[in-house]
Amino acid sequence: MKWQKTRHARMIPLALTGLLLAGQAQTAETPAQKREKQLQERLARSDAQAAALQKRIEQLEKQVVALRGTIAHPAVASAPPGVKPAAATVAQATPSAPPPRAASAQSSGGSSTARSAPGKFEVDEEAAQRALERTLTQSGALLLPPRTIELTPSYSYRRTEVSNSVPATITTATSPTPTVVLANQRTRRNENIARLDLRAGLPYQSQLEFSLPYNYVRSSQTTDLGGTTSANGNGIGDVTLGLAKTLTRESGWRPDLIGRLSYNFGNGRRTDNNVALLGGYRQLQAEVLALKRQDPLAFFASAFYGKTWEKDGVKPGDVAGLSLSSVLAASPATSLQFGFSQIYRKDQELNGAKVAGSNQTYGLINLGASSVLSRDMTLVTQFGIGLGNDAPKYNFTISLPILFR
Repeated sequence: MKWQKTRHARMIPLALTGLLLAGQAQTAETPAQKREKQLQERLARSDAQAAALQKRIEQLEKQVVALRGTIAHPAVASAPPGVKPAAATVAQATPSAPPPRAASAQSSGGSSTARSAPGKFEVDEEAAQRALERTLTQSGALLLPPRTIELTPSYSYRRTEVSNSVPATITTATSPTPTVVLANQRTRRNENIARLDLRAGLPYQSQLEFSLPYNYVRSSQTTDLGGTTSANGNGIGDVTLGLAKTLTRESGWRPDLIGRLSYNFGNGRRTDNNVALLGGYRQLQAEVLALKRQDPLAFFASAFYGKTWEKDGVKPGDVAGLSLSSVLAASPATSLQFGFSQIYRKDQELNGAKVAGSNQTYGLINLGASSVLSRDMTLVTQFGIGLGNDAPKYNFTISLPILFR
C-alpha cells in the first residue's frame, strides 16, 4: 500500500510536466504562421494608404471643378450692370468645353500643352537649324556636304540711273553753224537676269560652283536738249566656274574660314542692239569669308578682289569689295538677313589709256528672308538699296534652291 502511494506521488509531477509542455507546444507559432501574420499586417497598411489616397483624389477633383468654374466666369462678377463682357459670353456659350488634356500632355512630355496654348508653338530645332543653314549656303558662307547637289534657279532685277555730261552738236536759226556743247545725259537701265546656279559638295570640305546667266536689258538716254533714245538688248551672260574650300573650322574665338576662287570665261555677249550687256570680259576673282555662329544668329564678313582682262581694246577696271552680314533664324522655317557691302571699281582703260572719272565707289544695304518650303526646297528673297551716285538705285532677287541628296 505504501508502495502504491509513492508511485502515485511520482506520477503526479510527471503528468503536470507533460501538460505544461503540451500547452507550450500548442501556443508556439510556426514560421509559416509568422509570415502569414506579417502579410496580413502589410495588407492592412496598404488598404489604409489606398483609402487615404482615394480621399485625397476626391478632394483634388472638387478643387479642380471649383477652379474650372472660376475660370469659366471670370468677368461675370466684375462686369458692371447691363454690360455683358465678350469673354463671359464665350465662356457661357460653351459650358461643356472639355478640360485640358493633362493626361496626354504628361504622356507626351508636355508637347500637347505647348501646341494647344494660344500664341505658342512647338519649336523644331532641326527645322530651325535647316532654315539658318540654307540661308548661309545661299550666301556662300557655308558649303554643302559631300555628294550633295543644289540647283538654284533665280531671277534678279536691277534699276540703274546715271547722269553724266556728253558732247552734243546744236544749230540754231540765228547761228546755222554747228556748235559743240556739253549736255547732261541721264541713262536709265532696267536689267533683268535669269540665272541658273549649281553647287556640288566635294570631299575634303570643298565645293564646286557653276553659274550661267541670261540678260535682258532695256536702256534709255535723255539729254537736257530734249533728245531721247531707247533700245532693248539681250543675250547669254558669262559662264562662271568656281571652287570653294573650308580652310579652318570654328573653335573658341576663331571663326570658320572659307576661301573661294572663281573664273569668269567672258563668253557672253557684250552688246546687243547698241545696248551694253553684263558680260564679255574674262575675270578671275578671289574671296575670303569668315563665319561665326551663335545660334540662332550667324555673322559673316568677306573680302574679294577681281582681276579683269582687256578685250578689243577695252578693259573694265578691277573691282574690290567688303561685306558684313548677319542672319537670324526668326522661326523654325524662316530666317532673316541683314548686310552691307562696299564696292570699289578702278578706272576703265581704252586702248591702254585710263578713262578719267570712270572709277566707281558705292555701298549697298542688303535685306533678305528665307523660308523652308520642304525638306529639300527653300524660297529666298533679297532686296538691295544703293548708296552713292554710282550705285544701282535698287535691286531684288528671288531664288528657289533645290537640294538633291
